[in-house]
Amino acid sequence: MSEQIISLAEVRSVVDPTRNGSFTAMVHHEGNSEISINYVSPYGTLGEGGFVAIPSVGTTILVCKPSGSTSGWYYLGTTFDKERNQVEGEKIKDHCSPLERILPKMYRATGTPAQSTFKNAHDAGVIITDEGNSGEDSTGFITSNVEIKSSTNKRITLDDSPAVDAITIDSGNNSKITVSNSPERGDIPDSAVQIQTLGPQKYLNTGSQTDILVGEGGRELQLLNKGHGEDWGDAGGPCGNVNIQSYKKDVNIFTKADEGRIFIECLNESGNNQVIEIQTNGEGGAIRIKTKGKLDISAEFIGINATRDINMKAGGTINLHSDQDLSLRSGETVYADGNEIRLNEDGAEFADPNIGNTESYYGNDGITTY
Repeated sequence: MSEQIISLAEVRSVVDPTRNGSFTAMVHHEGNSEISINYVSPYGTLGEGGFVAIPSVGTTILVCKPSGSTSGWYYLGTTFDKERNQVEGEKIKDHCSPLERILPKMYRATGTPAQSTFKNAHDAGVIITDEGNSGEDSTGFITSNVEIKSSTNKRITLDDSPAVDAITIDSGNNSKITVSNSPERGDIPDSAVQIQTLGPQKYLNTGSQTDILVGEGGRELQLLNKGHGEDWGDAGGPCGNVNIQSYKKDVNIFTKADEGRIFIECLNESGNNQVIEIQTNGEGGAIRIKTKGKLDISAEFIGINATRDINMKAGGTINLHSDQDLSLRSGETVYADGNEIRLNEDGAEFADPNIGNTESYYGNDGITTY
């Protein structure tokens, strides 16, 4: 029976016509002959589950020829011993150890290994970090996280560090989603979801209902637009608006509070030509204002124009008062009927509109959260 042999080798080719994980290596024990090596994994199944990571060309590996084996040499693992200066066209960094080339921050906290990883040659993979805060290069940090990253810096991070304490999905291009637990830093509150993007955000529901709910233990529901459109120019189209539109039915704004109030207001006191317009465009439309209380209208000028009739009725007195002239003009007959009609007897009452002055909780400042 042949004896077991373990030897250093260097990977020369990963081309595998058998598609079984075999590769070619220059085995030192065989006089540096190039021999086919059988791949070995720390885990595998008879189904689709398994761990596969073929070593790359140029790396130094350990290979084994088991005692009594008729299948040749087997892969044991990759070493970082005697690395070549050139691997697949990329020069290896000279200023760091092989492990620090793969994990540059591996020893920064305490001088002992604080990271584990599985990454490919393009820096994509999984990194597990568990760092303290007493190392020479540390600045009082504690880092404990699991990170999945791509070669172009896309990341999913599960971070248990006290300062962060969140799950983050980061596109690597100024767009990310953060789900927090109880972070010590102040840029995001506890138990929150924060979505931050440089590009557009779209919420598309193609078959059901979309609900946004603030529960009984919550606070405000806020929708703000601070966009000014300067970066878009004329080609960007309208900017700065808040739009609500229905294609099929109503647009409803309700309040169910005991003393509920609904405010529509232009807040800028230094603005000009501000307009609040309510309009219908179809035939037979109507605009109705109803209340069981008082209807107040206060303006510098009031204009009312009807292309047909104007009908006004009061269950009590109608008082009209002008500090200047009061003119009535008709293209036809002017009718005035009453039990008595008195002119110039100083009996007319002064009108008292008694306009109220109610403000929202935010006054003229509006929402100032952001």
